[in-house]
Formats: sequence, structure tokens, C-alpha cells
Amino acid sequence: MKGHRRSYIFISNFLFLLLSIATITVSPFFPPAVDSHQDASSSMSPSPAGELEKLKQEEAKLSSLLAQVRQQKLSVLRSRPLTIGIIGFGRFGQFIGKSFAKYGNVIGTSRSDYTEIAREMGVKYMPLSDLEAFVMEDELDVIVIAVSIVSFQDTVQDLVLHLQKRIQEKGSCPLIVDVLSVKEHARNILLELLPEECDILCTHPMFGPDSAKHGWQGQTFVYERTRIDGVLLDPTKGYEYDSDNGDLLMDEQGLSHDAHENSDAHIEGMDRIERFLR
Repeated sequence: MKGHRRSYIFISNFLFLLLSIATITVSPFFPPAVDSHQDASSSMSPSPAGELEKLKQEEAKLSSLLAQVRQQKLSVLRSRPLTIGIIGFGRFGQFIGKSFAKYGNVIGTSRSDYTEIAREMGVKYMPLSDLEAFVMEDELDVIVIAVSIVSFQDTVQDLVLHLQKRIQEKGSCPLIVDVLSVKEHARNILLELLPEECDILCTHPMFGPDSAKHGWQGQTFVYERTRIDGVLLDPTKGYEYDSDNGDLLMDEQGLSHDAHENSDAHIEGMDRIERFLR
């Protein structure tokens, strides 16, 4: 019996060993079962609708941030007075320069030497022979062309080369303003000759040194916002700028101007014009 018992134990142990080896050998080829529902859900990508909604939310956040940055930028720009250059510092140029000097910095230039008169007015003066230095002034925001109608076209042509240099080197162009009494003539010349980067404001003060010697209040000042950020505005429409929001140009029907209103150049250009007109 003992012999049979030993044989039985030996056979049992041998079978157990074989089963163990079989399990170790076979198991790598049969990976554990995976829940088919779990596998399908993990491999599925987000739905297009969900992804679109997510992108819209991100876009809204970025738009809000951009609006805040623009407001801060406008605040910084408005914290310093405009620097206004006047080409043609004769009687009318001195007249408007005296008023501008109350609210901003003024630089005058002309063929004749008005250095002493400018100093008495608190105005910086530069000779017209150094027109390039005048145009390249760091903080020059506006150039008012206050020459006679006879000299107007030649003056604009002389300006062009220096304006192009300023745009190339500084990336900006001052707002160009005319004060001629003949509007179409000045408007056509400015649009034809000036670089497209230059904003244009055509004005017609219906007063002068004699009629407004006691101030501009109550006087008629006609103007047209002609070009802003490369966009030629329709002179038949009335535009109203929302300086609080800084990015709206509304026509008389209350519709937003549809060109470039969200670009920094457009916003800054409109703000500069409105500050000058005040």
C-alpha cells in the first residue's frame, strides 16, 4: 500500500507541475478580457458640437481680454497730450497754434523764421528746410497743413518722401489735416499723393484770426473724416465714434462701420481724430 501511495503522490505532484507550466506558457497569448463598452468609450473622441462649444468659450475669453488690453492702451495714449505739427506758421498757422498750445504740444515750421514768435507762444519751432527732422519727431501725432492753396500741392509732395521714411522706420504716420477753404481740391490731392498708411481729416474752419480773436467758441468748424486705417469713409454718411468702447464707429443709422473697426490702427486712428477735434 505504501508503494501505491507514494506513486499516487508522485503522479499528483507531476500533474500539478504540468498544469503550472501550461498556465505560465499559455497565459501571455491570452490577455485578460476587457469590457467592450469601456474600450469603446475610451477610444471615442469628443463630438464636433462639444469641441465647437469649447472653442467658442475660449474665443469669448480672448475677446474679453483683448477689449481690456485695448482700453488700457487707449488710457495710456490719452494720458499724454497730442503733439501737433503745423506746416505754414504764418498768420493763420500762428492763430491755430496758439489755441492748440493750450491743450497739447505744438511744433511749427515755415519758410520764414518765426522762432521768437513761437517761443512767446510756448511753441517749438523748426525751419522748413529741415522738414525731415520735423516729420521724424518721435511723438508727432498730427500734421496740420496750413499753407496757401497755391503752395498746397507742392507742400504735400515734399512731405511724402519723409512720411514714407517715418512709416518704414517708426511704423506710424501722423494724422494729416488740411485747413483749406476749398475742400475737393485738398481732399483729392491728399488722397492721391499721401501714403495709404496716413489717416486724413479734411477741415474747413469758418472763421479766422479776426472773426475768432476772442476764441473759437460758437464758431463753425466743418470737417470730414476722410480716411482711417486705409479705409476711405463715405462722406455722405454721418459717423459717430464711441470713445468709451474704443472700437465702434457707428453711422447715422446706428450700424457699425464694417471695415477694420477691430484693428488697433483703426481704433487708435479714430481716437486721435476725436481728440484733435475736441
